[in-house]
Amino acid sequence: MQAEKSIATVLAETKEELKEFFSTRLEMLRAELKEKTSTWKQAIVMLVIAAVLLVAAWMTLTFALIAFFHAVFITSVYSWLFAGLIVGGIYLAIGGLVGWFGYSELKAAGVKPTRTLEVLKQDQIWIQNEARSL
Repeated sequence: MQAEKSIATVLAETKEELKEFFSTRLEMLRAELKEKTSTWKQAIVMLVIAAVLLVAAWMTLTFALIAFFHAVFITSVYSWLFAGLIVGGIYLAIGGLVGWFGYSELKAAGVKPTRTLEVLKQDQIWIQNEARSL
């Protein structure tokens, strides 16, 4: 026959188990947030590099492209306008594509700690089942 534990012993054990439980969940949350922060930092760096490259490309190629398209439309009075519109459209498309890639990277990473929330949901279900069995 096994001796029953005193209420004080049971409460002390429960307290230690709860401490360990919350400590584990807190560490899991910290690790996941650190991982997400790292992903966000990488994505932001990629977006900044993309912006710098777009500006550099814009400055170096704009005159050459506009001059080229001006030569194509030289017979028109509006040759500089057409050249500017064509080059602007090209830059808009490239900038939009790079921005879309950066945005999709951030969207894929998300903000909320999904793994931690999933574990906490499982813990909630477990606690509810334990409470029902008492």
